[in-house]
Amino acid sequence: MREAARLVERDVSDVHSDLKQLEVLGILPLEEGGPGGAIQPVVPFDRIEVHIDYPLIDDGDADSAPASA
Repeated sequence: MREAARLVERDVSDVHSDLKQLEVLGILPLEEGGPGGAIQPVVPFDRIEVHIDYPLIDDGDADSAPASA
């Protein structure tokens, strides 16, 4: 875990929290067996693609109420 944190230049506890959250979401399984019995991610893929479908507002909608209203 320390090496992973070093690679991404982040605090070990932050990396650990992020990995645990990804495990809870079912995105990234973790297994014990790293150095000193540490958890380590099981990464069965080379990359992750994320597509977000977010509609854009056209200029005609500029006079409408804000989304927070």
